[in-house]
Amino acid sequence: MVGVTPPSTNLVGRQLLVRDILSKLSEPHQFGAIVVGDPGLGKTALARTVADGLGGDVTVVHIGAQPSLKKVPFGALAPYLRELSVADAGSPIAIYRALTRHLGQQGTGGTVPLFIVDDAHDLDDSTSVLLAQLIATRRARALVLARPNPGPPSEFLALSHDGMLYRYDLNPLNRQQIHELCVRELGDEILSSVSAVLSKASEGNPMFLLALLHPDARSKYLVQRNGVWCLSGERPGIDLRLTDLIQGQLRGRSTAELEVLETVALAEPVALSVLRETCDPLAVDTLVDDQLLSLTPGPDPRVALAHPLYGEVIRAQVPIGRSNAIRRRLLKLIEDQADSIEGFLRWVSWGLDCGAVLDDATLLKAAIVANRLYDPTFALRAARVVQAPELKSRALVEIAHARMTRGDFAYARELVDEALINCGSLRIAKEATLLSIDLRMRGGGNSQEIREDVHRWEQTVDRIEQQRNGSSSRSIRLSRMGSQILSCFVLNLEGHYLESETHLVAIRDNPEGTEETRLAALALLGEALGSTGRPLAGAAATTEALEIIAASGHRFLRHQEFVITRHGMSLIRGGQWKAIGSLLAAYSQAADGGMVYFGGILEYFEGIIALRQGRMRTARKRLMLAVEGFRESDIAQLLTMSTGMAAYACAMAGDTAGAQRYSNEFAALPAYGSLQARLQGKIHAVGANAHLVGASAAITELRRIAEDAESTGMATLAASAFELAVRLGDSASLTALQRITATFEGADGAMVNAMAAGMLAKDPTALEVAAQQARDADYFLIAAECLGTAINLLSAQGQTQRSRALQPTLNAVVDKLEGLHGHQFSEAQSATKLTQREQDIVTLASRGHSNRDIAEQHGVSVRTVEGHLYRIFAKLGISRREDLQDLNPS
Repeated sequence: MVGVTPPSTNLVGRQLLVRDILSKLSEPHQFGAIVVGDPGLGKTALARTVADGLGGDVTVVHIGAQPSLKKVPFGALAPYLRELSVADAGSPIAIYRALTRHLGQQGTGGTVPLFIVDDAHDLDDSTSVLLAQLIATRRARALVLARPNPGPPSEFLALSHDGMLYRYDLNPLNRQQIHELCVRELGDEILSSVSAVLSKASEGNPMFLLALLHPDARSKYLVQRNGVWCLSGERPGIDLRLTDLIQGQLRGRSTAELEVLETVALAEPVALSVLRETCDPLAVDTLVDDQLLSLTPGPDPRVALAHPLYGEVIRAQVPIGRSNAIRRRLLKLIEDQADSIEGFLRWVSWGLDCGAVLDDATLLKAAIVANRLYDPTFALRAARVVQAPELKSRALVEIAHARMTRGDFAYARELVDEALINCGSLRIAKEATLLSIDLRMRGGGNSQEIREDVHRWEQTVDRIEQQRNGSSSRSIRLSRMGSQILSCFVLNLEGHYLESETHLVAIRDNPEGTEETRLAALALLGEALGSTGRPLAGAAATTEALEIIAASGHRFLRHQEFVITRHGMSLIRGGQWKAIGSLLAAYSQAADGGMVYFGGILEYFEGIIALRQGRMRTARKRLMLAVEGFRESDIAQLLTMSTGMAAYACAMAGDTAGAQRYSNEFAALPAYGSLQARLQGKIHAVGANAHLVGASAAITELRRIAEDAESTGMATLAASAFELAVRLGDSASLTALQRITATFEGADGAMVNAMAAGMLAKDPTALEVAAQQARDADYFLIAAECLGTAINLLSAQGQTQRSRALQPTLNAVVDKLEGLHGHQFSEAQSATKLTQREQDIVTLASRGHSNRDIAEQHGVSVRTVEGHLYRIFAKLGISRREDLQDLNPS
């Protein structure tokens, strides 16, 4: 086989496979490949890309098999046999000769033709035998494409067993590949949480994904803002295009098989034993073999459709009369489907579709579960039909919850306040208060408003206790414990972590507590520990909280994002990169689908990690995406923090315009969210401004923030501010940075402490060791800073040979910083001879500011600026203002 050209890069997720197939086709002992995969996985596109990679030296023969021609001898070859006589119609040799005459010569250089056989499972026997013989006698190669069931013809499988055809099983695209395909099709970035939802909806099937991304379909649930695609509706659903695709896949199924599919679609998951009793068992087995139905493992397996989109399409097509008949048949064998969350909701939804009479308790439970699974449409549908007076108020809270999920905050607030007026139920008081606080958080409320919510709850509990003649039952005591937890939440918002920690430990260890009070206390305790330099202990607490959620089914899913956010921050502060990667992977594909409502939380975590590692271009991109995500949904109130960090990442990556834009946006944002998050945003916004107008004022501001934070116990925040001041050239902050981080847990604190200690001692050896540790832990920015400082110290000490020996190591680390350079990274930079004030003036002058502008920003006279510039020119050996652009130390 002749040499091949590089495969196209347009086939997302299949590049390696294309390359491998082309490699196999170039081997003398290999005569082709079999590619087996479900419909829509891209077998035809794969074959087209392979054909393109072969170039023009190989004759490619496309054969498309069809079910209607499966019984016709050589029916698949009909387009190439039009000149064949009737007498020769049954002769394989005559057919081959006619085929080669039609194609012309086999190709230059003695190459044999490549037959690409699409839908080979529908190929007629005669064509299969002929092609197999051509391959066996080395007169043809083949790329055979087939579905797993019924699979490729036996003749090709035999050649595969003999090693002449290599078999490939085509798998669905993974989440990252789906994200890449979304970006390619949409032409702009998409939030990872949204692409994760699309990955789940499509089950990695490219054909279904492309249907979901068609302009007509995506307009219902996607919106583009500032170059980022975000969710605007609830979730992607079916449309006519997708319906046609799925109905096409089911065309040709027998009446019995369609009846099985309808039954499963309406009742899934349904017990296999029940399905066999109500439908044709042979049809059930056929659909299982064809992988249209999936079975759960176990002695009494449950049956569901293998692809969720099939269920949506089939349910929409079943007439109400037949739906009722199927339900009646099943009711003879089972009372309900409440053995799983999915089964319970499907059963209730099906009952509502059929007009069945459902009791109010069941409807209320369905609304609660639907809200916890982020399905506001069904929650509203179930809650609105609750009629029992004693359940009306509880249903009202669920309606408010669904409205909040849809973004209708004003109406949700009215419903919550109505539910709390003269509330006589501890349960409703708790749920309405939690919902009220959710509304505050989503709407940018402050800690004082949340404190008022807590106070209102306490007053409600007092009133109910008085109505019970002062009897303090366990439920009363649990309600008071709940209000204490919310008070600790407010303390954390205000940065009083040490005070909060004392109360939270007592609540965590209270024997009267429940799983819910314990998980809430653990989540807040994890936040307090991580914020005071103990991220490993914090991560242990939040891990336990997540374990409680995982073991509770759907009961505590509403707390999931609250815990994940705090758990992720502790992992990042502890430098546990692998653990945070596993967390993001696990929750981006969560079965409940809640990650889509987290806004930009995935990008936020990825951006912070990249920022800590020094990968500034990556940090810039991820944090910019996070900002856009939080504009849509900011449950954890992280918009201020991510905006400030985006400004800093832009500045560090050399994007001056982006740094200025996000700095301005940060300054215009209202003061909401936790004090720590706001100050973290401010620290980084100050750092960004230092790159825009000079570091002198920034260093002063960072020191002030750090000292205030340390005095109130926010040790992690103080360390962050001092570290950034040091990065801007403030060696005076090294003492405080070393002192604070000396007791920190985890890799992050250890890296910063080693850097500060080495720089403070001016010890090149210690800095080399610190750099190696940082490099091994992927803290490339800290490693580069340690090496740069060590090289400068060695040069100053006259140890030129040792200094030069470190330079290649520094260069290798700097390469990982994605283009970021700093004055401390090189052995000799003339700008380091300048004072901090002189460096600030160089920064402004190189950006085109006039002497008067510089004078006004620094509060000095124009003459003083002129004097500074005169001395700067003398130090740098330049005579023109324009030369400063090449020597700007920032």
